[in-house]
Amino acid sequence: MLFVCTANICRSAYADVVARSRGIGGIEFLSAGTHALVGQPIDPPIANQVADPADPSSHRAQQLTRELVESADLILAMGSEHRRYILDEWPSAARKTFIIGHAAREVASIPADAGLHDVADHLWHHRSTGPRDEVEDPYRRGDGAAIKAATTIDTHLEDILPRLQEMIARR
Repeated sequence: MLFVCTANICRSAYADVVARSRGIGGIEFLSAGTHALVGQPIDPPIANQVADPADPSSHRAQQLTRELVESADLILAMGSEHRRYILDEWPSAARKTFIIGHAAREVASIPADAGLHDVADHLWHHRSTGPRDEVEDPYRRGDGAAIKAATTIDTHLEDILPRLQEMIARR
């Protein structure tokens, strides 16, 4: 699963660090930015929101590339501008690229017998938009914005990750 935002130092970095800390075997988590600040660590205000046992210290921003897009089974963008960027650059990624909030809303309705390979197809066939699908960019907006972004991402991941873990456990 690939998380994408702009610079890969706030939203996608946070989602990646938190998701990795769950230790879900069978899913590789990565993150990248459409305009990454390559090599930079996670931004301190949002890094301060990462709860134990997750450790944000090893994160380094990376640029979104064709290879990352092609190798991902599911791409979760933090905003519609990130999804548009991906589709402009790699139109063939449309059926696996979604806004994180959309994925969080729809994951519960994936059929009980579905596998991980069915997730992107289900999301594609149940495309919609909601008022809280996107995660606002907290960069340089202070601790309050970082807390809000982290809370939004945590809420989305709480819907997505347990459902994916159930699918893996059924294999």
